[in-house]
Amino acid sequence: MAMGESYLVAGILLTFPLALFYRYLLTPYTSPKHKDIFLTVTGLALYFFCFGADAGHVVMMTMCSYLFMMVCGVGATSCIVVLLSSMTHLLYGYITVSGVSYTVTWTLIHCQALLKVVGYFLDLLDEQKDAPESFVAYTAYVFFPFTSLVGPQFQYYRYKKFRETTQIPNSWGYSLKQAGIGVIYIGVFYGIKQFTSSNFIISEEFLSWSLPTKLLFITFWTKWLITKYCAIWCVSESAACLAGMGEQEGGGWDGVVNVEVVKFETSLTIQEELSSFNIQTHQWVKRNVYKRCKVFNSPLLSRVISLTFLYLWHGVYVGFLNLFVVEALGISTEEALNRYISRDKVSRCVPGWLIASVQYVLKNMCVGYGLCGFALRTPARCHVFYSSVYYCFHWGMVLWLVVEMGVLRGRYKKDKST
Repeated sequence: MAMGESYLVAGILLTFPLALFYRYLLTPYTSPKHKDIFLTVTGLALYFFCFGADAGHVVMMTMCSYLFMMVCGVGATSCIVVLLSSMTHLLYGYITVSGVSYTVTWTLIHCQALLKVVGYFLDLLDEQKDAPESFVAYTAYVFFPFTSLVGPQFQYYRYKKFRETTQIPNSWGYSLKQAGIGVIYIGVFYGIKQFTSSNFIISEEFLSWSLPTKLLFITFWTKWLITKYCAIWCVSESAACLAGMGEQEGGGWDGVVNVEVVKFETSLTIQEELSSFNIQTHQWVKRNVYKRCKVFNSPLLSRVISLTFLYLWHGVYVGFLNLFVVEALGISTEEALNRYISRDKVSRCVPGWLIASVQYVLKNMCVGYGLCGFALRTPARCHVFYSSVYYCFHWGMVLWLVVEMGVLRGRYKKDKST
């Protein structure tokens, strides 16, 4: 394990004693202001413990954004300036410190803080506030130690409710459950990691396999690849809930859940899988990008802008862009197929378990096909893999959508109207 990754794991584990300290010693006895100070200081301490002086990038972005809003006021133009400047800073990091293979750098915490900062000011804009609220409450929200390293995201209103409560939360059960799920995912990830890596799918051995074997391999290999994200989100959420974050209005503690494990592992469509993975980030984009793009009166343009933002937020690699393109094509293909194929009609001839099994494999194969680009990153490495499988899902889905829009849809509407 690389040193950067080791420090990150240690930082995440340190959030548990901090959560216990906050839960039992601060929640019932201290004022919101003192809680803000504690969370700001511990959040910064974790930043510098994990990333050293490089954590200064995030601190600078957070402080400068607040000072800018104090001077210029909270307005649409000011929010756009904060978004563009913060994103430019992040892209600078991706370009200068990221490598061909994934390494833990300060861009990890910068991308998390960026959503907090921009979302904070957009919420104030919606509330028609003229200036930012308390500086220490703002920094405590952005540097919130239990989720600032890897997420999940949450809105400022949820933080305000968290800091004002004086009752010790009854979140032990849910927190332990999420921690247990995280540990299982960690065991799976490191148990299999020694047998393969992203370089394997561009190795001579892999390239010599037949097309069906390659596609079946990536179907299950990429499921393993993203277990580490499920693991860190579950563990991070567990610490946050232990401290008292995430309580829902009607009870329950899944207010900051970032992966719905059962739905994610059993979903039969790409849309269902995406809606159960990285939930809080997708909700942030939907709330702060997609819905605000409705002024263009074009759902397609809103989706393109949202996906472009997500692509840039994740990084500037071609492989990342490829993932979002494949996902978009896959969702469009599913929607088009559903217009002509009724599961109920098919189930009269084919057993339901067989239909579900085929759907499950095809869905994971398509998602895995896109995730290979996410793992390989650069154009040259991506081309080696995708050319070995003949770019089959790319041209296959595009060809189907062209035929569907150009031929089948017109006949479908005509048949439906007669």
